[in-house]
Amino acid sequence: MSGRRNKYSRSRWMRRLMFAGLAAALLLREMLYFAFCAATTGVAFWRVPWFQTWLMVQIMTFDSRRSPVLPPERPTSPETAARLSTNASKLVRAAELFVPTNIWDVHLKFAPGEWARLAPIRIPAVPVIFRSDGSVELRNPNAARNGLAGVLGIHLPWSTCDLSFGNVTLEKVAVRFKGNGTFVSSQRTYKRPFKIDLSKGAKPRSFAERSVLNLHNLVADNSCLSDTLGYEFYRAAGLPAPRTAFARLRMTIEQAFENRLLGLYLLVENPDAEWAMETFGVEGMAIFKPVTCELFKYLGDDWQAYEGIYDPKTKLDKWQQQRLIDLSKLVTQSDTASFAKRIGEFVDLGQFARFLACEVLLANYDGILNTGQNFILYLDPYGGRFGFVPWDLDHSWGEFPLTGTFELRAHASIWHPWLGDNLFFERMFMVPEFRQLYRNELRRLRSTLFVPDTLGDRVCRLAEIIRPFVAEESDEKLAKFEVAVSGLGKQDKPRQSAVQQHQPVYSYKKFFAARAGSVERQLSGKETGIVLRRGNER
Repeated sequence: MSGRRNKYSRSRWMRRLMFAGLAAALLLREMLYFAFCAATTGVAFWRVPWFQTWLMVQIMTFDSRRSPVLPPERPTSPETAARLSTNASKLVRAAELFVPTNIWDVHLKFAPGEWARLAPIRIPAVPVIFRSDGSVELRNPNAARNGLAGVLGIHLPWSTCDLSFGNVTLEKVAVRFKGNGTFVSSQRTYKRPFKIDLSKGAKPRSFAERSVLNLHNLVADNSCLSDTLGYEFYRAAGLPAPRTAFARLRMTIEQAFENRLLGLYLLVENPDAEWAMETFGVEGMAIFKPVTCELFKYLGDDWQAYEGIYDPKTKLDKWQQQRLIDLSKLVTQSDTASFAKRIGEFVDLGQFARFLACEVLLANYDGILNTGQNFILYLDPYGGRFGFVPWDLDHSWGEFPLTGTFELRAHASIWHPWLGDNLFFERMFMVPEFRQLYRNELRRLRSTLFVPDTLGDRVCRLAEIIRPFVAEESDEKLAKFEVAVSGLGKQDKPRQSAVQQHQPVYSYKKFFAARAGSVERQLSGKETGIVLRRGNER
């Protein structure tokens, strides 16, 4: 009897185990099916432009609501103190302020309310950032500023703080966050980029002939040298370009922390009317900061259609407005012969050939060649011709990972250097006079300035100066810095963002050699060069 009961009990448990196994198998199948659907739907959704925009806005909003990581409490070592520039009270001219080997001691002090007023204000974002042709929308009609931050729905308001610059203290100066990708990627930290305007407020002031100071946080540049090297290169080529110096930035927020280290920053000269007056020596120079992949596209005769695109940084008169409109009409509507004959009346061909040669040698694809941003236009009030000035070079020297790979950028075409459809470039390269000027500039700059050993020596010299200040921030930052300036690391690995702090490192010295060789071979007809494409182009 007991045997039959045991047999029945075992049979019952066997059935239970069998049913449990079957249920588990069915559940696993459903889970796998759900995971497959989620994955495929996710892939499909990620290809939808509005979903890409929505997801970016959600990530950015989530980051903005998180408390920033507290800056380190690090005393200034005797070695660091000895390298700092502090005697700001002796500064008279901007040339004394912007010395590339200077590292200024800078301190920003905020009252609690002042820091709170800096907080970004949410505005409506653009519905779609990524266009069907692979380009990116960088203008938002709801935003006061062009660029990524604006299209993501970020407005950066002004506040005030006390500024200590070396041994000079200026109280209640106007300050706001600045930047686009560099701001968005630094929201989890206090090391954000700042713009200081001494001309705002009841008592306008200036400092060493300048009223605006730009403090770039260098989060997109592992070497911390890209801007400095780039602006030096353009100036050595004979082009107008902002000057730079370094700064070691400390910050105090009352009732939160005192005298905490933010780290190494780059002080960049502001390309405004003060800069133009010193650079060109004439009054009335019009300055524009365009953001467009359709430069000089004719939009009619109403200036309002152009103002948001070209973002004038000086007050324009009617003649200056009309001059840009007339150039746009020439680029868009004239026939080939008329364009070739008259373009030199509107654009300084020699200056533009030199500027473009620099952009191409440096493979700068976060600028006029691709994203349509990060350059300055000026209009000579006497000659009536437009010229070009570089801006924001932290992704130059072939280091813009959203365009191709290291190998592709180093071997990019010198005769078709732009991405996407660009009527202005297409027409310029059909003008024989311009092509010859451009070829001559490439040859000159390649043989005299874009010399790998010379550039490498300059990297080593600047790296030696800033190395202790990079080391102060973190061991991780120092390790990436050493790879970037030494030439010992791998060049290309995939990464999630162009401005991530945890990005793989690209070596300058390997780029110098690869780009110099490719340009030399293209000039001699031994290499065709690679025409780069955007993600969705065929």
